[in-house]
Amino acid sequence: MLFKTSKVHLLAVSGLAAKAAAWDFRNGADVSLTSNSTNTCAFFKQMYPNMTLLPTDSGYVAENEVSWNAGAWLGPACVLTPSSSEQMSCAVKNLVKFGTPFAMRGGGHMPIPDAANINSTGILISSTKLTTLELSEDQSTVSVGPGKRWGDVYIYLAGTGSGKMVIGGRYAPVGIPGYLLGGGMSFFSYEYGFSSTNGNVKTFECILASGQIVQATAENEYSDLYWALQGGGNSFCLLTRFELRTIDSPSIGLANPSYGYGSDIKDQFMTSIHNYVINGSSDPKAAIIPVARYAAGFPSPRYDATLFYNGVNTTTPAILSDFQGGALPKGNDTSLSSITMAQFSQAVLPAFQEGGESHGLNQRFHVMSTVATREAMDIVHDTFFDAVDARNLTSLSDFFVGLAWNSITTKFISASNSGEGCPQGVAEEPVFWVEEAITWGDSADDAVIDEFVQSVNANITSQLEAVNATSSYIYLNDADPEQPVFAGYPAENVQRLKEIRAKYDPGMIYTNLMPGGFKVAHA
Repeated sequence: MLFKTSKVHLLAVSGLAAKAAAWDFRNGADVSLTSNSTNTCAFFKQMYPNMTLLPTDSGYVAENEVSWNAGAWLGPACVLTPSSSEQMSCAVKNLVKFGTPFAMRGGGHMPIPDAANINSTGILISSTKLTTLELSEDQSTVSVGPGKRWGDVYIYLAGTGSGKMVIGGRYAPVGIPGYLLGGGMSFFSYEYGFSSTNGNVKTFECILASGQIVQATAENEYSDLYWALQGGGNSFCLLTRFELRTIDSPSIGLANPSYGYGSDIKDQFMTSIHNYVINGSSDPKAAIIPVARYAAGFPSPRYDATLFYNGVNTTTPAILSDFQGGALPKGNDTSLSSITMAQFSQAVLPAFQEGGESHGLNQRFHVMSTVATREAMDIVHDTFFDAVDARNLTSLSDFFVGLAWNSITTKFISASNSGEGCPQGVAEEPVFWVEEAITWGDSADDAVIDEFVQSVNANITSQLEAVNATSSYIYLNDADPEQPVFAGYPAENVQRLKEIRAKYDPGMIYTNLMPGGFKVAHA
């Protein structure tokens, strides 16, 4: 199978001795655990029928198949759909009482299969019905439930006529809670930092393992929990609402040029990206998503970009000039068009919905962090695509791959480290967090993809290390499950995260009973 899962040791909780079991939640079936989950589901169905979906119920399949990655459609014993913080608290208390493993899902965009789902040995809690969307009276914040996606937020804000925006996900289908718990990269991050840092989230409402509902802010008694939730992952509580800071951004400039193929275009593309990451702090209203894509029918990698500008003062901002004729070819698609984030969201969403080109396929991410040099860029690019060709991966069913050079400027990091600071503690220097996004159609090819990911990244890493071109921080939201995310955080921050986890979840419920995701206790 694709991923190694950690051994899970269930604890004695609430006076009931839950079975201590070493368990692989993807690859096997333990009769006692399956029986436990079935009995727990029967309890929920009897006591809370309006929030419990059994596999035979209408709506169960849709909930199981929300995840973007079809490999994450794991088939839980049942699905709980609480519609309030109080119902979520009730669900947690009873899952702890019965010692039943569970998973929590927001939008389901992270492709790691058990990050937001679980098989029949456990129960899935879905945030589908937690759909708060409300702009404050003074328009300084918007309250958002975890059942919404960023596109919903942008469309709602556009409908208010306020001209307000939040520091949210770049693409409409991305969910909210997992994105924020990992920090979150936004088009607006180059000016305001990670989406969950620098005061971009004012309040996290969440459920502790005890079932207590708390509001964590930077100023109240839960300020330590607030700090941890800005990028420390899902080891602390289950999120039920966010109060997000708003900014003024009535419209944006956007372009999606495709520059074509060939070595000359590749060199111009890489040079343009490098110039941006070094100089981008001079105009933090700009952002880029440059991607080299490869699939069947492509003669070689194709070089595309999304160009963004917060505002509409110009269609050709100087910082983006390399992408608009200065280095790369100028075309009808390189000038920025004035649109709203809502309009962009509505254009993107169909591809991820049932029947869309990205729905129902297998997905995998891996992030490669490097220093901001052309040498590092060429090592990653050439080694990766040479390996794709050597294995003839484009012949696999529905194979598609993209290398996205997330170009992290000094301003992006300094803004993230402002205010209360954040767990990530990234050094303030330009870097690349290169996202490898791999799509394929047939799960029979899982082992082929796994071998490729492991081999090519070991090769890339050894070459980068030889020229001192690695970077320690691994962006959680794009990481593969075996990547040591917390190893890239400052040691003192990891220790603080562990202490906060122990304070708010001493029984390790959100570590052991909810095993999916990157756990700080395992760092």
